[in-house]
Amino acid sequence: MRDLTAAVLADVHGNYRALQACLDYAQARRADQYLFLGDYITDHPYPQRVMALLYAAQDRLPCRFIRGNREDYMIHYRQNGGRDSAGVPWKNGSPQGALLHCYENLTSRDVDWFESLPISGLWQPQGAPPIAYCHGSPEQTRDEMRGDRRSLEMLGNTPAELLVKGHNHRHWMLAHRGKRLVCAGSVGNAIDRRAKPGPPVRTSLVKMAQMAFLHLKQGRWQVEYVRVPYDWQGALEDLKTSGLYQRAPVWAAMLRYNILTGCDPFNTLPTRATALYAQETGLPAPWSAVPEAYWERAAAEFHVSTIF
Repeated sequence: MRDLTAAVLADVHGNYRALQACLDYAQARRADQYLFLGDYITDHPYPQRVMALLYAAQDRLPCRFIRGNREDYMIHYRQNGGRDSAGVPWKNGSPQGALLHCYENLTSRDVDWFESLPISGLWQPQGAPPIAYCHGSPEQTRDEMRGDRRSLEMLGNTPAELLVKGHNHRHWMLAHRGKRLVCAGSVGNAIDRRAKPGPPVRTSLVKMAQMAFLHLKQGRWQVEYVRVPYDWQGALEDLKTSGLYQRAPVWAAMLRYNILTGCDPFNTLPTRATALYAQETGLPAPWSAVPEAYWERAAAEFHVSTIF
């Protein structure tokens, strides 16, 4: 049984510059297989440039693709005739402006391709132990699989010793009853910790992309976590040249914050904006219904500057 190497790329989130760097690095490492784990688009601008890289990889590299929850968003939005699950069109503003920008810059071919992708897969090179892979979980694209009872049951039912996944944007591993669950990190929005109100904390993931390699050594898959430098200055410039910072001001500012700190504001800051709105109005609301002013106030508490 010969040694093999699989490159694992998850959660690009529109950051084509980070994707290009990871692809270049994997090719330099002579990867035998490429596993793409979904969430290729949304957040960063220019999704068409991500799609061009994915189609090129599909044509000339040994690749396997699955879809993530962000691809599901695009599929469902088209199925609903340009409306979300509540029957409302996306609109400009921090809650939905980045989603709308992405959708408007995709083609029918792109969404058709997303629809053709499964949500999980199994790769078994000849003579090697199989690798199971998914985005959120083998059952749902949005599952976290963080060690709860249901997650451990799904891991136990996996037809492989190793299950590799995306969605969590961090490098981590969980072992349970002879099975391993491995998170490949995020190519485009790598995180080290959750953002909190107050001055930003810069982590070791500043200006870095994440990916993973799986190496078959003596009949067992070994995991290597990798950080890859990329053109982060260009990624920041893209936020301006694309006009995304005008369509989704706080969301674009959070992307910049993430690049420059390695911290994740994408849950804690919107949650704070929602709480501020509820405190003042007495009305609970989803992110999409929270006015921009509350997003701006939450951004100020997190020291996330919206000035570009």
